[in-house]
Amino acid sequence: MDRPLHEGTSMSMRRWLAGSFLGAVFVIAHTAHAAIPTCDTLPNPVYLQVGDTQTNFMLLLGRQLRDNAPEPITLVFITNGSCTNVAELYGTAVSQITATMTYSPSITEKPTWNWETDAPSTCTPPAGGVLPDIGNSALFISSCANITISPPATLAVAAGPVQGYVLAVPKASSQTAITYEQAYFVFGFGTAGMIAPWIDEAEMFIRTVTKSTLLTWAANISVPATKWKGVPLAGSPMVVAGLQGAANPEAAIGILGDEVYDGLRATLTVLAYRAKHQYAAYYPDSTFTSRDKKNIRDGHYTVWAPTFWMYNLNGDGTPVKPAAKYIVDLIAGNDPLPTPNFDMPSVVATVGLVPDCAMGVQRAFDGGPLSFYTPPESCVCKYESVVGQTTCNTCSEVNPCASGVCRNSYCEVQ
Repeated sequence: MDRPLHEGTSMSMRRWLAGSFLGAVFVIAHTAHAAIPTCDTLPNPVYLQVGDTQTNFMLLLGRQLRDNAPEPITLVFITNGSCTNVAELYGTAVSQITATMTYSPSITEKPTWNWETDAPSTCTPPAGGVLPDIGNSALFISSCANITISPPATLAVAAGPVQGYVLAVPKASSQTAITYEQAYFVFGFGTAGMIAPWIDEAEMFIRTVTKSTLLTWAANISVPATKWKGVPLAGSPMVVAGLQGAANPEAAIGILGDEVYDGLRATLTVLAYRAKHQYAAYYPDSTFTSRDKKNIRDGHYTVWAPTFWMYNLNGDGTPVKPAAKYIVDLIAGNDPLPTPNFDMPSVVATVGLVPDCAMGVQRAFDGGPLSFYTPPESCVCKYESVVGQTTCNTCSEVNPCASGVCRNSYCEVQ
């Protein structure tokens, strides 16, 4: 079943997250000429607190929702650690959002705005701040310390797209792969682990203990999050900056969300990873240059977690803000009404995440064993058409499928 390790030339995709520091400079300069609006003056705002690995997803989905004719929504968000977000929505550590928030401009506001390359719009919360309508965790909630697994009755929780995580090195590094055992000694013991060339803890860029990137990797290499060696950093852009500016590129290594790496292939290299009990190392994708997440979807690449999305409920089980439920239903693939005027699986695939309907494996907790999975309604054909190419037959009302189900113009297995 194992496929060999593939190597090849790199492929670059520019993303706003990769240029977040430049984007910040742009915003500061721009505000000298135009006032930043108050968030509650935007059309139908919904406030989210999400992990920074979800930034690209929020930008593209936010652009689509601003111009979603059936139900236009302004998706206004701020980033924080996944476990901090869970504590906020679970009610164990509630605090008002008072910092500047981010949203995507509508086509009317900025017709040529590009979510991959252009800085987003910003707004200031109303006086006193706001509480998030939606919270996000990019790993299993059970991985968060001091959090009860069962949510309170006033909270709805839904699983969303799968998020992959990678180990990355600078382009100047000659390293191409790492094993479970090597990762264990590198991040569990640092310099004392003696796994050359990763023996300089100042060149090991990790995340803080509330972040999904660290917690997911911790569960997969059996090193508790509080025991990791390296430089703990608050955000993905900081890890990126550390890797890109490493004094010794050969010794540098960092942890990132897979979709963050996708936008930085010109300057970073992903390491193929051989998990415990495997006989070969695998990239998240089928090849070094592809973006199909094939090895995540079929279980060859093991470092991933589903995202989880939470919104508030009234005492009778109805949503406090119906637009929040609409957004979470979209993300979870639940086909909310009114039907949006855009294709949600394409949005998910475009930003480097994997919709549940394209997965072929599942797990019950971070780092847990994988088992085969068949989604209730498959979107594998549609997903593969977005990230590469598909061998599925096309279909329509006048051209039905010989077998399977016609969905999103492709003959899906079910």
